[in-house]
Amino acid sequence: MRMLTKAFMAGVCAAAAVQAAHAQLAEPQVLVVFDSRVSDSVAVAEYYAGSAKVPGPLSAANTPTLGKRPGVYVFDLASAGAGIATAGNISYADFVSRLRDPIRAHLQSRNLATRVRCIVTTKGLAHRITDTDNAPVGDLPSNNPGSFIPELLANDVTCASVESELTLLFQDLSNGEAGNSNDSRADGLIVNPLWNLSAGAGSFSSNFATSPKSFSASGTGPLWNLSGSTGTAQRLNPGDVYLTARLDGPTVSDVRAMLDRSQGFIYNGGTQAFVFDSDPNALDAISSVFPSLGGGSDYALSVAALNNDGRFPASSQRVNTLASAAQFFVGPRLSFAAGQGVLVNEPLILLASYGANHDGVPSLLAGGSAGTVYATSFNLAPGAIFNTIESFNCRDFGGLGNLSFAAQQQASTYIAAGGTFAVGNVWEPLADTIPDNALLVRNFVLGNQSWGEAAWSSIPALSWMQTVIGDPLARAQRRSEDITGNNRITLNDLHLWEALPTTDARKDVNRNGAADNADRLFVTQTLRASERVGLLLGR
Repeated sequence: MRMLTKAFMAGVCAAAAVQAAHAQLAEPQVLVVFDSRVSDSVAVAEYYAGSAKVPGPLSAANTPTLGKRPGVYVFDLASAGAGIATAGNISYADFVSRLRDPIRAHLQSRNLATRVRCIVTTKGLAHRITDTDNAPVGDLPSNNPGSFIPELLANDVTCASVESELTLLFQDLSNGEAGNSNDSRADGLIVNPLWNLSAGAGSFSSNFATSPKSFSASGTGPLWNLSGSTGTAQRLNPGDVYLTARLDGPTVSDVRAMLDRSQGFIYNGGTQAFVFDSDPNALDAISSVFPSLGGGSDYALSVAALNNDGRFPASSQRVNTLASAAQFFVGPRLSFAAGQGVLVNEPLILLASYGANHDGVPSLLAGGSAGTVYATSFNLAPGAIFNTIESFNCRDFGGLGNLSFAAQQQASTYIAAGGTFAVGNVWEPLADTIPDNALLVRNFVLGNQSWGEAAWSSIPALSWMQTVIGDPLARAQRRSEDITGNNRITLNDLHLWEALPTTDARKDVNRNGAADNADRLFVTQTLRASERVGLLLGR
């Protein structure tokens, strides 16, 4: 099914400036939510947080594990006495009683409501909240009666992803909801105050995170705009938003492997590639339904950010704007019909594609469309990111599968194929709201934000359809700053940079032909970001 509309961000800076080392999201600011009654949830939480914090007979591990992030907090939903938020779909009422309210109460009872800045959900828990009066409407992207467009035009779409709704943990969004136009703030979507920011979420005060917020409705949806003076309790400020992320995949082993890949990876523009695969329909630049969430061509802005930064050569970019199946980018791990697909052999850093919405999708040599498997054909670098313009690319967690009439590549199978991070949509999102690759490039690939911070800076709206997959604490490093060549960015890299003669190519980090203070800043900012996290962890 064609993505219904698309747009991007207002006023994004094409040049990716060197970022200051802002306050960094760290383990003591993360709450991992699991349910000891769900074996997959226990196993994933244990692998992430460690056996000492997540014990139990249902654990899939036979031996104790330290955990990838032992400094995080954990919360067992079973301890709240509510029903299980079973994998897949959950009603809004059950979301409130089984997820939102228990997490709220846990944070408040332990005085963590303003300390915790990120909530991590685990495999085995629900990821899609159904519409309050038309449960499947988000899976019905058409103008037919009872489908998504009539519900949207009636300003009564209440379905959302679990993770997007949890970003507004202390807001009673569904109060007053009775199936009427604009009768609750669960109708439609809410402008994300983190969208398009270069500063990490930890740079902002969370003092007012639990205060009720004021919003004003406008246009179709409706789109709820932020009201009240900036920095006051009544306004939704950047620090009031809870970052969220999901640790999920087809199997527990897939999730563990995903977490392993998120540790200490380094992007290398000399041997790895970015894919920006579009067609003349310009789905990444439409802004017809929510014009305030638009502002330019996402793929073009992404390429401009990479080129203006300089640390990744133009040769690392694969860019397509043609419609035919012969021009669709594919990888070497699957065989395609003769004359179809342009082969990309290098491991991918980022897959940005129209996917099944591309005007031409190649066929597999064995027969059938590659529309649901093309992403698994690529070699994927550790840290590889998935963000495609497909309405339901994050539907298939909890085994929900593809829609028969809208078969699309799923983030879950991308993770199983070796991907590390994903952002995508659990219900029809309208393309105006999909995550912006240019911001993922600017804040994560080129910057020093954590995955959770960068992912939510790329998503224009909250209480909507998007979810974030992968370790929210992961950070990218780049081969260009690894002056010593030992796959780690440490103080030794800065020392060597200082000692090298100006004629040494390693000193020209941004590849502009001159070794100067701009190159030094790239090294120091990456180094300081890591140091800041270490200080927050007490290391």
